[in-house]
Amino acid sequence: MPQLWNNILVVTKDELVPNWYKKENTLYSEITRYANKAYGIKRVQLGGNGRQMFISFDSLPPVVQDGIGDPRKLNHVLDQFYKVDGEAVKFFTNFKFEDGTYLDTEFQERYIINASVLKAIISLRSARENERRTKGNFSGAGIAQTLLSDAQSFNDILEKKYKVRHTLPPGEKQFKKTLKDFETIGYAGIISGRHKNANRRKVDDITIELLNNLFAGQPTKPTATEVHRQYEAFLMGYLEVINNETSEIYNPSDFKKLGATTVTNYIAQWSNKIGTHGKRSGDRQKFMQQFSPYHSLLKAKFAGSIISIDDRQPPFKMADGNRVWFYNGIDLGSEAFTCWVYGKSKEGIIMEFYRQMVRNYADWGFNLPAELEGEMSLNSSFVNTFLKEGAMFQYVRIEANKARAKRIEAYYRPLRYNLEKKRIGWLARPHALSESNQPGSQPAPTLSFNDIVQGCLEDIETWNNMPHSVHTHMSRWEVFCQKQNPDLQPTNYAAILPHIGYKTPTSCNVGMIQLNNSLFLLGDEGRIATGNKLISLMTHVEGKDVDVYWLDDNEGKVLKAHVYIGNQLICEAIEKPRYQRARIEQTPEDLANREIMSAYVATIEAYGRRQKKSIDTLTIIDNTPKPKKSFIMPGLKKQVEVVNYEMPEVFDEPEDDETPVLQSFGLKSLKDRF
Repeated sequence: MPQLWNNILVVTKDELVPNWYKKENTLYSEITRYANKAYGIKRVQLGGNGRQMFISFDSLPPVVQDGIGDPRKLNHVLDQFYKVDGEAVKFFTNFKFEDGTYLDTEFQERYIINASVLKAIISLRSARENERRTKGNFSGAGIAQTLLSDAQSFNDILEKKYKVRHTLPPGEKQFKKTLKDFETIGYAGIISGRHKNANRRKVDDITIELLNNLFAGQPTKPTATEVHRQYEAFLMGYLEVINNETSEIYNPSDFKKLGATTVTNYIAQWSNKIGTHGKRSGDRQKFMQQFSPYHSLLKAKFAGSIISIDDRQPPFKMADGNRVWFYNGIDLGSEAFTCWVYGKSKEGIIMEFYRQMVRNYADWGFNLPAELEGEMSLNSSFVNTFLKEGAMFQYVRIEANKARAKRIEAYYRPLRYNLEKKRIGWLARPHALSESNQPGSQPAPTLSFNDIVQGCLEDIETWNNMPHSVHTHMSRWEVFCQKQNPDLQPTNYAAILPHIGYKTPTSCNVGMIQLNNSLFLLGDEGRIATGNKLISLMTHVEGKDVDVYWLDDNEGKVLKAHVYIGNQLICEAIEKPRYQRARIEQTPEDLANREIMSAYVATIEAYGRRQKKSIDTLTIIDNTPKPKKSFIMPGLKKQVEVVNYEMPEVFDEPEDDETPVLQSFGLKSLKDRF
């Protein structure tokens, strides 16, 4: 969020990197290039020594200004009510049709956005009705039209701020119906049956849809007369019209010729795209004082309620003068570090951080934390994927340029001065207030990368075994293990594996999938499928190429694997159970694995037998007239001697995994020889 500094509207580098500049060095190069020129990006305050670098907002390119948002300009009224609906994310990512298939990910995103906008519209409607009642007006006439106009104009804001657009109907009648269905039926009320098919058929009101899109879906805001001209040109083949939301190319042969009066009268029923806007202050501090009161937050009582994450560079240098990067996560209820990754640069560690978090919590047998708080710079590219509320976490709070909002910052200080300071090579702060924390007379020695990492991991281990600040009779790790929040939800793998998992193209043959040199069976909800469920899955994937999104655990084994065809989730892939061949060595686990595998095989074989029995034998009588023979083969009528041969008996071949039994034939005993 831009802020005022010395009467200049400024932004920080965290608001520009990586959204608008890939790396900090790219931003610095851009600043240096235009430093002595009358135009271009301008830096108004240097960073360092506890200060932040400020960049003039007005010197940024227009496209960057529009993307960040100018607080001096009027904002959209729906913006204060809109946020991604976490419950919608959970509903649509796990929604199944009657045949057990999932929604395509493209439609999941569309419905999540539509549901979030509809909830914002409902909140806006309540606010307007309350405002009317306070003024003595108890009539709701006209509110629906204003809500429709606000919904349509809000698409531009969604495009700029979130790079998404909603697909709510542009017509008042259809808009009212969609809103009513959403309020009465719920999330399922906005799912269209035609989205079940990859190639969607055109509906009866396709002409109305096209006219609405021509009138309201163009940035030039054409008049009714211009819409009629475009419609006529479209019918004659001079214009090609494509729906940007569905990628559907309209076919002129499906439309009838309409008169100008008909088009004009229809469009006259629509309201102009007029949104009611609220004026916002250009002074960020006054705005925060007016709308964001000071919070007094209580410490989390349970482990797993919230995790705070941030990056840091431990105060040790390598021989090349660089420092190691760590990305850590601390559970605020137990004060224990639960996730950590490291590297020589920031590149790639953030994605590995979230993978490692899933591995750790699965290894310990706990659900992922309910809430995440973190910084914007490295997480901005994930806010529309697995960091949406309801995906990996129930609640997500990503802050830019707000260190106090990340509780982990407060724990880094005791980690630095109580543990890391005792190690060789510790770097003091040049301007530390305490003399004991200032540099000594001798320069700190450099360390190898492995030595720095090993020391930091030992510090985390020591930290987790130290007494808890509230439960002083317990260590932080004991609090983490024994005081987990009972309301935590299971990990939503369907929402996160396509984004943080590894992708492996493979295929399904005989109900088995090859993955990482191992065989996997079809399953659902953590269990190997059998019965009708298995047959349903086989009809979707057997003999087809599939993509498996999977994640490994801390031992390198497959933790969770999901099978996709295109963008559609089909089922889980569960490792094929194995059991001991020798019966005397079989354990109860071996017997259970044998029972599961037998049920899996029996399901497929029984289905094959049923299919075989359902096929009836036919007799084919060929009544085709035979051609007249004008050529006769000499000697063809000569009797041919038929010799009957006795066919040898054919025995069933042993299974591949059975050891052949050696037998002796034709050997007589000594007694039988005489």
